[in-house]
Amino acid sequence: MTKVLEYIQIRYDFIPDKNHLLFFDEAQECLPIIKMMKHFCELKREIPVIVSDSLVRIKINRYAHKRGGYANKSFLFPVGKINRLIIYPLTFDEFVYNYKKNIYDYIKKTFINKTYINEEIHKDLMDVFNDYLFVGGMPEAVNTFIKYKDNKANAYLKVSNKLAEIYSDYLNDMELYQASTESIMKSRLIFRNIYSQLNKKNKNFKPTQINENYKNRDIFTPIEWLIAANIINKSYLLKEYVTTPLIESSDSMYRLYLADMGLFTYQSGLNAKTFVLNKYNALSGIYYENYISIELVARNYNLFYWKGKRNSELEFLIDLGGVVIPIDCKKNKGSLNSIAEYRMHNKKSMVLKVSNNHYGYDENNDILTIPYYYLAFYLNSLN
Repeated sequence: MTKVLEYIQIRYDFIPDKNHLLFFDEAQECLPIIKMMKHFCELKREIPVIVSDSLVRIKINRYAHKRGGYANKSFLFPVGKINRLIIYPLTFDEFVYNYKKNIYDYIKKTFINKTYINEEIHKDLMDVFNDYLFVGGMPEAVNTFIKYKDNKANAYLKVSNKLAEIYSDYLNDMELYQASTESIMKSRLIFRNIYSQLNKKNKNFKPTQINENYKNRDIFTPIEWLIAANIINKSYLLKEYVTTPLIESSDSMYRLYLADMGLFTYQSGLNAKTFVLNKYNALSGIYYENYISIELVARNYNLFYWKGKRNSELEFLIDLGGVVIPIDCKKNKGSLNSIAEYRMHNKKSMVLKVSNNHYGYDENNDILTIPYYYLAFYLNSLN
């Protein structure tokens, strides 16, 4: 640590102190920086320090050390010395805050005050939300969209090109944290097939649909690494009677979502021209479902979905202090059949229905309906 501080002082002509933030980027390329944080914490606590790194590559080195594995046997993560923050792609509220702050303020205010929004403004807000479904939350994609926002058609095209670059980078980066060529291949297959697996009647992820010889055990490790890298999110099946706390099932049935909305839309093959001409009909229900998964994971909710008999299902369940709140994701109104069957097996609680419709509360059925542009603000209000 002392040598690093001396180098900074000589190279950049200033003395690191409480008035200068030290920012170490790409720390996974130089693991001693991670270890050095312990010394900063103990000896130079007054100096503010931020370290950014690839979470999955740090995990690999931690696992390797625990197992007596390769190379970095001297790597010891400074447990208890670092305040850790996982950075996710921008959620919708973060997107609109950067895109159009006045609209962010309006959505937040009307949500808090439960103000009626007329149909014309509602459609305008849904347009902004649909922008997010296309652009997603990758900073480069968001910056590109904001840069060209005065010409929407051109902005969508530019964003699509940027997402193609990011998508390719994700595939290439999988070589950095996979142990074998076979594992790399499996990870890429899983990643490439998220949309197609959700875009079928049974949305559960089926290994045989990416390779007829694969079983769940064959893709378990690649999936776990993709989750650790914050590239995909996994939702676990719960059946009929639900108990708290919600616990991950060992069942072979699960669903996978992409951790960024823009990459999901890009993977679906939806092009900019089609989106501009017919965005409402071009977006099927699974786009909205993937969106909800992103908002939940960014707020540290584990993902669960519920299935009853006769094909009844609710797309998500969240545990609020021992009270399970089902989330019904619908492009439009939908029916009450799944909610009714869920309540046959479980204690009645409020159901959150998220759709393209206006805000409203059905007192008789205890169903709160919110438009998609309110979801992020609703989840923020729970904390």
